[in-house]
Amino acid sequence: MTNILDYYFATPSPWAYLATPRLIELKNKYDLKINWKPSDLMEIFAVHGVAAVKDRPQPVQLNRLTELKRWGKFLNMPITIQPKFFPVDPSLSHRTIILAQKNNIKIENLIFSFQKAVWADEKNISDENTIIEICKSNNFNSSSIIEDANSEEIINEYKKNTEDALSSNVWGSPTFIYNNELFWGQDRIDFLERAIQK
Repeated sequence: MTNILDYYFATPSPWAYLATPRLIELKNKYDLKINWKPSDLMEIFAVHGVAAVKDRPQPVQLNRLTELKRWGKFLNMPITIQPKFFPVDPSLSHRTIILAQKNNIKIENLIFSFQKAVWADEKNISDENTIIEICKSNNFNSSSIIEDANSEEIINEYKKNTEDALSSNVWGSPTFIYNNELFWGQDRIDFLERAIQK
């Protein structure tokens, strides 16, 4: 067994937002190596026939809002259940995360900052100025962040993350894969921890 976790997520996913702080706790508690893999969730949905939030039946949409409120309260995390900028194109934030990893930035804090921007701060993470602002607050101060995040190398790595997700049977965010066992959803973190403890 190896102590390595693949974490597939999308920054606008509220469930990933709720998951990330506890995942960071697991990382520190068990000296876990995490491969942070931002992926194109809309492409994943399309391949697997999963409806986008706006296309789901009304009772499903209403229950989603109820569950977000419940989990936010339970985890004591601020959450706006219908934020101003959702849905939002996450691709630039995803590529920026990939870029930051190559620049030895503390990636988990940057990821959570993008998630919190959507779900607590009501910021537009598709906006270049917002991206730069969030990067600066995480000590990522390159003057060419946007240009570099749009480079062919980073775009190809982002595509590879999504291909890896599809080949690993990922269909939603967040998904954790530990020793070839898939855990889907922030409410499966307890089961993930049990697997790590084995």
